[in-house]
Amino acid sequence: MKAKIESYKSGAIYSAGLSVVVKFIAFFQNFLIAYYLGAGTGTDIYFYMFGGMIAACEILQSITSSILIPRSMLLRNQDSFHTENAYLNAFLYTILSIATIIIGIILINGKECLLFLSNFSAQDIDIHLPLLYILLPASIPYIINVVYVEVLASYKYFVFPQVITVINNIFIILFIVLFHASLGVFSLAVGFGIATIINFLWLVIFIKRNLSWSYSSFSFTHLKDSFSDICVKLVNDSTMAFTTMFPMYLLSMFYPGTITVITYANKLSQAPMILLVQLFAVLQIKLSELYSKHLGREMKRTYMEIGGKSILLSLIGAIFFFILRRPIVEICFGNGAMTPENIEVFIEVLGILIVSIPFSIIVAVSMRMLFVMRKIKVYTLFMIPCNIITCVLYYCLIEKNGVNGYAMADVSMEIVKSIMLSGCTLLLLKKIKCKYEESVSYTHLRAHETEADL
Repeated sequence: MKAKIESYKSGAIYSAGLSVVVKFIAFFQNFLIAYYLGAGTGTDIYFYMFGGMIAACEILQSITSSILIPRSMLLRNQDSFHTENAYLNAFLYTILSIATIIIGIILINGKECLLFLSNFSAQDIDIHLPLLYILLPASIPYIINVVYVEVLASYKYFVFPQVITVINNIFIILFIVLFHASLGVFSLAVGFGIATIINFLWLVIFIKRNLSWSYSSFSFTHLKDSFSDICVKLVNDSTMAFTTMFPMYLLSMFYPGTITVITYANKLSQAPMILLVQLFAVLQIKLSELYSKHLGREMKRTYMEIGGKSILLSLIGAIFFFILRRPIVEICFGNGAMTPENIEVFIEVLGILIVSIPFSIIVAVSMRMLFVMRKIKVYTLFMIPCNIITCVLYYCLIEKNGVNGYAMADVSMEIVKSIMLSGCTLLLLKKIKCKYEESVSYTHLRAHETEADL
């Protein structure tokens, strides 16, 4: 397998191809969880804990990709590799220190924290508390993996997110198959923990050998300059993480298996998007390069071309997906430990969530463009009120419509966000284009005046 890919176009194609393999393995993993473990209190608590951990790590991933990496690439090109190395290490070690303290406090007060943060019964939490003691320590190396994968992507090592995911899923699959009878839902957490440690070890070795990375070098000089943007992004992404977990909190008071079914439906509805979102991850690196060269016209052309094609593909895919949702769910999840009641809820929720797919694509590509233009505060001003409104919708619609209310709220806000973000992005691109054209015109005018003088 070719690790480093020189062109962005090849990187996008290669990453997208690997994403197909990754999603197939992830789908097979979900199929096995549903087949062997079904949907019950144990899987609900696992997905609740795992979802909370991933939501927190996604905040880190977002800050790294949208703020740290563009800044580090600038330092690499305008200063030195050593400066970039010290800058990223300072950020990582700061995050690890904070995370270790928080995790330590939660581990000491495990049961009380879960009772406070969920609606699960004390008895159910007692039974499944070992999940917390496995997943939380595993989150430390997982945090390091998240940062290093983004660093490698900035050096055109685009395949590592897929490789990491494949290793995680394969170990979870192995432990489900081999230990589901003896460990039950704990087999998922153990498989994930072991995979995360393995990924951490080979990533540390790889980045050391291929980038000559120094783990002892760190400096907070340039990190201070990014502090404001990091804080703004942290506030925004924290509200997004809360928005993700708040409905799970509400649903944890429903009948056993509800959170599990919602998780399956979310993953299945997002499957068509993953391929395109992976393209956008590579696209952001390309757009960052165009932005650094002040190629505003080319940025707009790329945004419109990639965005337009992606929306068209997602729309066609969503129509076929909606029509075929029942046979897909019944064939893939209708056997094993899933009950007929769970299957019906699955189909209903999935049908509503599919509507949001084209709008989620618009949000994803517009968000990448705003990050490239370093309009973090603009993005935040849009998203914070959107997330607050989403939480209100979740509360009202879940209270009124039960599980389907979750999907209704999700679709409604995706539509609103897609309109707001795409409009804002196009307006900013127009301004950048005008600014660059004026700059070029002024340069040409000065050149002609100089020639005339000569």
